Amino acid sequence: MAIDLSVFQTAVPYRGFKDQDWTVLSDLLKEVRVSSGKAIFKENDQGDGFYWIRSGKIKISRRVIPEGKKDSQEQLLTLLTAGSIFGEMALVDGAPRSADAIAEEDTVLYHLPQVSYEKLEVDHPATALRIQDMLVVTLCSRIRAANRSFEIIRFWCT
Repeated sequence: MAIDLSVFQTAVPYRGFKDQDWTVLSDLLKEVRVSSGKAIFKENDQGDGFYWIRSGKIKISRRVIPEGKKDSQEQLLTLLTAGSIFGEMALVDGAPRSADAIAEEDTVLYHLPQVSYEKLEVDHPATALRIQDMLVVTLCSRIRAANRSFEIIRFWCT
């Protein structure tokens, strides 16, 4: 079954991808359908690759215990929609998942397993390099957003 990568082909983070990259990826990405409310992964799970959102919405959050409290509460980190990726940190650093990923609505994902990415590095190094470039752009964007959040928190807490 062919997978539809059109939502990614026009998005800014993938602007450097070539037609041959999309062809290679269409053979490697595995479609995953997730029902609303179901976890894709939980914080501290071992990473096994990363995900591309074809349609739907994914909530990235973690449980935290606020200072002076006994019970944990959910801390929303972000909501991601079609064209976004998530779970990429585990691919980059091999560490366990740093947050939960939960489907907020019925969602179609494409999963790039770690082993497929490693094969891609050997068989199609130019495509793997473009994926790395996309990951860097994505991570930089998320760091900038976190910095803006810290500025807002600092403003309200000082």
